Amino acid sequence: MTLEDSPKKHLLITGSTIGVALAHRFAQDDQVESVTLTWHSRPPETTSAKINTMQLDLTNDEAVHNTFKNFEKLDGVINAAGFLHGDGVQPEKSISRTNPTSFFKNMETNTLPTLLLAKHSRGLLKDSHAGFFASISAKVGSIEDNRLGGWYSYRASKAALNMVLKTLAIEWSFALPKCTVAALHPGTVISPLSRPFTNKTNKRLFSPEESASHLKTILDNLTPQQSGRFWSWDGTEIPW
Repeated sequence: MTLEDSPKKHLLITGSTIGVALAHRFAQDDQVESVTLTWHSRPPETTSAKINTMQLDLTNDEAVHNTFKNFEKLDGVINAAGFLHGDGVQPEKSISRTNPTSFFKNMETNTLPTLLLAKHSRGLLKDSHAGFFASISAKVGSIEDNRLGGWYSYRASKAALNMVLKTLAIEWSFALPKCTVAALHPGTVISPLSRPFTNKTNKRLFSPEESASHLKTILDNLTPQQSGRFWSWDGTEIPW
């Protein structure tokens, strides 16, 4: 089967700034027929006829289940939704600032959605000849790479996300052997999420479009044999 004869891909992408950029980047691919982009509180602006938008609460099990009823088959799922600050919640610089509200908000928004998306997309990804399931993680979620400390709740939620993806990759290596599972670090992306924490000391800042292009390149080249790993935007592997 030639590339031209390959079945066109159908993808689902969640999230705001980086999610919108990823949706547009994949929509430019001739092998992609449609991209469903979900949003929670603010409808995204899209410029491609291939992109359909849909409101979805990613922390609601029933809502996620009902969303996937709209599909017959999927070839890729990317969870780009995340939380770092807002509603009086800020990253904790020391253990004295840790509180249950911050911890549970981070876990609910950064970890739970990937569990629910994987739970309800499993059957739809099963028949894809080269499917993938990926979530945007963060380098600060790496336990081995943690050299600065701080940001307890955010780090914990991303480390938990990484464990979810690693465990999912093991299960799906048997149940969905053609599907590749990946954790992705997008770099420091210019967005409302990162804006309060970006300054002149940052080595490099990416536009959402730049980061999306890097991440698509990674996903386009991954194979099932590489499932269950943690990748940086430049294609290097990050230790768990």
